[in-house]
Amino acid sequence: MEQAEITINGNGNDNQLPQLKPRKYPELYQAYRFWYELVEMRKRHLLRISAVERGVCSLSVEFERKVMDRIKLDDAVEYTRQEMIRAAEAVPIWEWIASFKGLGAGGLAAQLIAQIDDTGNFPTISSLWRFAGYAVIDGRREYRKSGEKAHYSAHLKSTCYLISEQFLRAQTKPWIDVYYEYKGRKRREYPEPWCDQCNLPASVCGIRSHRKRFTDNHLHLMAMRKMTKVFLSNLWLSWRTAEGLPVSEPYVQAVLGHTDMVLV
Repeated sequence: MEQAEITINGNGNDNQLPQLKPRKYPELYQAYRFWYELVEMRKRHLLRISAVERGVCSLSVEFERKVMDRIKLDDAVEYTRQEMIRAAEAVPIWEWIASFKGLGAGGLAAQLIAQIDDTGNFPTISSLWRFAGYAVIDGRREYRKSGEKAHYSAHLKSTCYLISEQFLRAQTKPWIDVYYEYKGRKRREYPEPWCDQCNLPASVCGIRSHRKRFTDNHLHLMAMRKMTKVFLSNLWLSWRTAEGLPVSEPYVQAVLGHTDMVLV
């Protein structure tokens, strides 16, 4: 994060404090950050309570609960959640996102909008994929490398995954159709798991310690990723259109010839 020199107390002392990035919807982002920080605080309290109850910690459950009640932590979490949703409702894309089954409650939709904030910052669908952690680099999905700063928002990637889980749980169309079509197509291409080391079907390899691809879980995660990228493609198109921003034909369609990226 960029740093800015700020003078305090009028005595010429300079402290290095983080300079917050400008936001198109600052109140929404502020509500989101408040909500997120309170949720994380509650998680820490509940983890300590769990540790005590499991007998691995000598702290006091009563004290933890007393403080949580005294500061009304649960109420604060719910209040900031409602404020986040209220602020998100003013964004042009709100009705489009919240109309999908599983997102109507508004919490996940508001988190997504708050983190993306300004679709004008993403001139292409690929740039939004990159920010959300769904880019393809040199033919492989982008990973966070040890010792290097991530080129994407881990929080946004997590939110997108939760949204996809919600789509799967609620069987939300049209996104769920993408999931099943892609998963079925990959299973037809690979009727059984594949061994990377031997470059053979797993049943032919027979060595359990070898890394296998195209297992049921691998196909599930691949299909979830595909569904998320299709959803983000449509989000980008709908949001930019709603704000009168130029849109272009997706690269995967115009250049790579894919026909399954834009649905609604």
